[in-house]
Amino acid sequence: MKLSGTCSRLLGVALLVTSLYSVQAFACVDGHGFLPKNDMKIPPFDKFEKRLKGLQGIDESEFNMVLDKIKEVYDPIVRQHGGNLVFQRDWNNAEVNAYAERQGNNYIVKMFGGLARHQVMTSDGFALVACHEVGHHIGGSPKYPGQWAASEGQSDYFANLKCLRKVFRKDDNKDIIKNMNVPQTVKTKCEASFKNEGEQALCQRISMAGLSAASLFSNGNNPEFDRPDPNVVSTTYHKHPAPQCRLDTYFAGSICPVDDDDEIGQSNPNKGTCNREDTTYAYGQRPLCWYKPTTGGGGDNGGGDSEVPTPTVNGQTSIVSTNPNQVIPIYIDVSKISGAKGFVLEATKPNTVFSNPNGSNIDQVNGGGYEVISAKKGTYSLVPARQLPGWGSYQFRVLPLDRNRRVIGNFSDSVNITLRPQ
Repeated sequence: MKLSGTCSRLLGVALLVTSLYSVQAFACVDGHGFLPKNDMKIPPFDKFEKRLKGLQGIDESEFNMVLDKIKEVYDPIVRQHGGNLVFQRDWNNAEVNAYAERQGNNYIVKMFGGLARHQVMTSDGFALVACHEVGHHIGGSPKYPGQWAASEGQSDYFANLKCLRKVFRKDDNKDIIKNMNVPQTVKTKCEASFKNEGEQALCQRISMAGLSAASLFSNGNNPEFDRPDPNVVSTTYHKHPAPQCRLDTYFAGSICPVDDDDEIGQSNPNKGTCNREDTTYAYGQRPLCWYKPTTGGGGDNGGGDSEVPTPTVNGQTSIVSTNPNQVIPIYIDVSKISGAKGFVLEATKPNTVFSNPNGSNIDQVNGGGYEVISAKKGTYSLVPARQLPGWGSYQFRVLPLDRNRRVIGNFSDSVNITLRPQ
């Protein structure tokens, strides 16, 4: 079926708004960084000074090599999310931290030499930190309430579950781990989770990267794989977990057997993860020292009874069109959402992403227009030349409504539609 023709007219009018970039800057969102605020400074030192003082950490060439590798892998992935991945590298900065920011559609990761020079930092550990910052941008739910950024614990989980696996997959991991003192617990659980020797080696390697990152600022009480944090939160904790809890999270991401190409849901924390609702996963669930499991798909700690399906175009959730007069069929289905009788269809302004991706409110910052549809499912026929203000990337999402047009749950993940000339 086709959706109401009035939708096209109203959505098109709403989108004829001057496109403004919304500048939002966050230092790992809560004002601190990958680590809580600290006064430690580690300035650059020459090779002789490093040998003389027995200093460790990584050098500038490793610093750049790691970031080059991650950018190569994640540039196209971030573009699929409507962003432009920007690594801001400051080797001479003595600060021991890293940050994530957004400026318009620039997804910024700030990496400092002070962190790279820390004595517990390895090349792999530094890669994990960079992956954590990428995770704030695309690492999924749970997110900081009302914000674009994944919480600290979720960014930790994403770093090992998705990012490091992609970045290290083509390396000779069996050879690399030969020089690592891998604890037996790590070997046992990696072998239990993965049958392939290469996957087992990759699991061990990224687990040890987690140990390096979690040991930062542990104040001598170093985290261990054999003594997980016993604390259980009553609600999801969004800021920095304790070092042991962070290691537990890295390790969980490492041993979770869900494929790294199975993308984490931006609104449903169970999508693309090992979760407690799916009993087939013996290992790899996010630890309860920071995470409160949800019972539904509508974002962290609540929402509807099930996940709102992502709109699709010919079965795809990301498409590119070079013909502005071609009809783009956006298929929408909320029929399986209990009580749903209709939905809101919302679009972003060009070249922006939703600023509240896991919420239930119309986006007042990056939203370009919306329309209320009285149907459970159907195909919305989008004609860009008539309904959109110009070339660029757009996101479309849906929010289910009951018969009285009251909201049920949270918005779906978005379908990404890019319009560009040939």
